[in-house]
Amino acid sequence: MSEAVLAGAAPGRVRIGRSVRRVLASVGAPTIAAARWVAFVAGLGAAVAAHAARPRSWRRPVRTALMLAIHEAGVRALPATLVAAVLVGIGMVFQALYWLGSVGQETLIGPLLTTILVREVAPVVVGLLVLGRTGTATLIILGGHVREGRVAALDAQGVEPLLLLVMPRVIASAVAGLTLTIIFVAAALLAGWAVAALLNPVALSLPDFLGNVMRSMGASNFVLLPLKGVLIGLVVSLVACGLVFGSPRLSASPTHLLPQGFALMVLASLLASGVVSMVL
Repeated sequence: MSEAVLAGAAPGRVRIGRSVRRVLASVGAPTIAAARWVAFVAGLGAAVAAHAARPRSWRRPVRTALMLAIHEAGVRALPATLVAAVLVGIGMVFQALYWLGSVGQETLIGPLLTTILVREVAPVVVGLLVLGRTGTATLIILGGHVREGRVAALDAQGVEPLLLLVMPRVIASAVAGLTLTIIFVAAALLAGWAVAALLNPVALSLPDFLGNVMRSMGASNFVLLPLKGVLIGLVVSLVACGLVFGSPRLSASPTHLLPQGFALMVLASLLASGVVSMVL
């Protein structure tokens, strides 16, 4: 009787074991693939940093590509950044000046704007602007190069694609993130104060207002603001380049590359911003 029970139980245990393995495989395969892709992006960033530190990497074609990338990522994104800064300044800075001033709490204006505008809103908004202009353009341009065989042709000619295609875009995105974030904060503060002064001439003067904000910044915020700008710019370009070169099947399909790349860049920029905010 016991042998029959064991014989009947053995197939049941085998089926359970197979089901468990299938579940583990369905969970483990995408997890391993995601970990490999993250490691690829991290290695890509390390390779860019290593090559950027070598003077011999900066030949004329690379310098030209860097200037073009900075113009595309920074200069051409400046009008949209100023418009967004004015809108945020009217919606946030003006409201803070108006409502806190109406209840006699002008001393809270600086800490409030520092906590919300400088630490969180400005880097994220600028990151989305850089993402929309530079990140999507990187996906489209480099994806087309890969599909049409131009990257393989450069490699066959002895030209390192990392130096000519990736490094200029990554550095330009970091520079654009830094400069546009600082410009965004300055424009938002000035626009918000100008609207408040126009509607209420007896409000805080510009030197008093800027002094209030600067006193509330603190040393950590002077580090956090440029760090977030640079990091978000780096993350956006590295994720875009990592998707193109690290996911051949995805880069072969533009209809899948663009939406998935956009979503990943948004998530990566928000994650980078959140991590820096927690640390600093």
